[in-house]
Amino acid sequence: MSISPNSNSSYQEPLVFIDTVMEVEPETEATDGNLDGPKLFKGMIFPSLEKAEELYKAFAKANGFTVRIRNTREGSRGTISSREFVCSCQGFWEEKKGKSLDQNQERRTLTRRCGCLATLIVKWDKKNKTWIAHKFDNDHNHLMVSPKSKGYLQSNKCMPVIAKNLVEKFHETGLSIGKVPKILGTMEGVNFNERDCYNHMRDKRRKDLVVGDAQAVVEYCRRKQIENPNFFYAIDCDMEDRMINFFWVEARGRLYYEKFGDVVVFDTTYRTNKYEMPLANFVGVNHHLQSTLFGCALLQDEQEESFVWLFKTWLEAMHGKAPVSILTDQDQAIGNAVKRVFPNTVHRLCLWHITSKFPTKIGICKTGSEFQKEIKKCIRESVSPEAFEKDWKSIIEKYNMETDTWLNGLYEIRHSWIPIYNQTIFFAGMNTTQRSESMHSFFDSFVNKGTTLREFVMKYEKALESRYLDEQDEQYVSKYKFPTKAKSPLELHGANVYTRKVFNLFQIELREGIHLRTYKVGIDETFTIYEVSCFRSPEKKCVVHINLDSFKGWCECHLFEFKGILCRHILGILHKRDIEEIPAHFILPRWTKEVIYDMDIPLPSKGDELSLVLRNMVFYRMVNHLSAYLNTSEETYHFIVNSIEETYSKAAAMEGPTSEKNSEEPKQQELRDHAPLQDPVISRTKGRKKDSTKVSRKGRIMSGVEVSMQKRRKCSNCKVLGHDKRTCEQHNEES
Repeated sequence: MSISPNSNSSYQEPLVFIDTVMEVEPETEATDGNLDGPKLFKGMIFPSLEKAEELYKAFAKANGFTVRIRNTREGSRGTISSREFVCSCQGFWEEKKGKSLDQNQERRTLTRRCGCLATLIVKWDKKNKTWIAHKFDNDHNHLMVSPKSKGYLQSNKCMPVIAKNLVEKFHETGLSIGKVPKILGTMEGVNFNERDCYNHMRDKRRKDLVVGDAQAVVEYCRRKQIENPNFFYAIDCDMEDRMINFFWVEARGRLYYEKFGDVVVFDTTYRTNKYEMPLANFVGVNHHLQSTLFGCALLQDEQEESFVWLFKTWLEAMHGKAPVSILTDQDQAIGNAVKRVFPNTVHRLCLWHITSKFPTKIGICKTGSEFQKEIKKCIRESVSPEAFEKDWKSIIEKYNMETDTWLNGLYEIRHSWIPIYNQTIFFAGMNTTQRSESMHSFFDSFVNKGTTLREFVMKYEKALESRYLDEQDEQYVSKYKFPTKAKSPLELHGANVYTRKVFNLFQIELREGIHLRTYKVGIDETFTIYEVSCFRSPEKKCVVHINLDSFKGWCECHLFEFKGILCRHILGILHKRDIEEIPAHFILPRWTKEVIYDMDIPLPSKGDELSLVLRNMVFYRMVNHLSAYLNTSEETYHFIVNSIEETYSKAAAMEGPTSEKNSEEPKQQELRDHAPLQDPVISRTKGRKKDSTKVSRKGRIMSGVEVSMQKRRKCSNCKVLGHDKRTCEQHNEES
């Protein structure tokens, strides 16, 4: 039944809605000859304001224009009484107050506003308790968008859920999200562009950070810890509950530290995040000679107390196990913190960071200069501490540099950076923090200057997954493929024991050792003394002490102590004596193929106060081993699943019904009770200038050497750096 809202009849039929909209006799209907989609007219009744907006937008989409809300009025009780919808071309463009545009900006400014009068006003009818079209005008003064171009209208753009999910995945893995429209552009009903992808990530970021960046990190980390109790994090706050320092370790990082934590590279030169906080990462070397991340921290400053807090937290996360050796930059604050927290750890300074300063500190140390060649040979090729000290003093006297305070300071701390002083300590063959630097370039593909704290932690997890996949690929090659050129028994044994990349280093030493000369020069108690030299350079000799019964011994080159791989001198002796296998005491477990599968922590005995984290590590490792058999057969799969279900039922019966509830309640209660954390302030660490600091394209701070190595202008007339021919004074005088 249809009735007119303006009828004078005293009797009215009850309102009946059909298909959510009640049709009435139209007083004014759109008659522009271009009507598609739903019909609209004055007096039309809608069940809700949302339905009126939906129908008008559908009408606009079908006819080639877009709609926006111009005005909304509220009644005395704060409820909406009317709303005016207009064409997006309504009104005229006006310059914003307080913002003036220059001539070029005004010329580039575009607008669709042309004073269009098309409108729909919907009012609330108190009597009938419905919404009614109070005014409808479909008089447009502009061209309607053609059907082929309708997809460019803002209201017609459609970004499906699959596209949003793909954009988020691309963002997490560091891929360009602008490629998503090109991938899905051929799908029917898909209408979005590159800008929509970036807008979606902006909206998602705002939604994630509704509680604040720092608090969002806390909530994310607590959820991660509930999912996996081996995840560890710690936050240092000031008196105003503002985040100062933030440290976290993934479960896999703690697991790998058990076997590969003997040597750690620590670096704080990476600062790509929203707050410019230095990223302090703990990096090690795994059995495939790949860099592995143990843990990370974001610091507010680089003061000694911040590093002390970080190192103590690190010890807590790693069950009190300190590294055997640690490599860092030449930083006094880091050095003091290492002495306080790791008193028994050997601390070395990065050789590259020190030698790279020579050109800026010493004027005569230019590339290719005699001084540069002599000092490099002295630092890297000295065969003993005594030889180094003799050569160093000789060079200093030769170039009259006895009063140079910087060189004298380096000589005073020579034990912490000259390689020959640390040859007897295991450093996995490292003299520099290059592995940490390589991790920086790896992170560049995941983060940027605008990365928030929460995004940084999430992308750090993705970065670890990427590194883990690389390790799995190398593990497969090492375990199931064999070198084709391994011929001697020692070589075959090394190929079976070592991973592929470690074996390559071992093979080089072995093949060099086969061709060495060995001379027995004496016996010292239980050791036989050999002099080993090369045919090409017989003057270069190495003395080897070795027990011919147990084959225990050492070489004065100390390659095994420093790198964990037998040197060519000992291998030459073993080859001459037809030894077919590498002695067990010369095989470091950290370099073998089975080190990952041999990470066993003893199960806690009754009364043993083993930490919960350690128990979880045992459990997760056993489950990982078990998962390898899931796909062997259907029978095996059902056996494993049924056994786990039976074990779970027995454990739940032993523990009682409240154990699961109590495990998560304290964390959730702590989350509710603690005051929200405040976001950290922009970090201003030492050595950073506000304006003049040079940074790379990726946002990393450049060293003085890198800045000096940048290409400078050279005058084609006078051949002097610093200017060109146009500004050359000599050229101007001649002309």
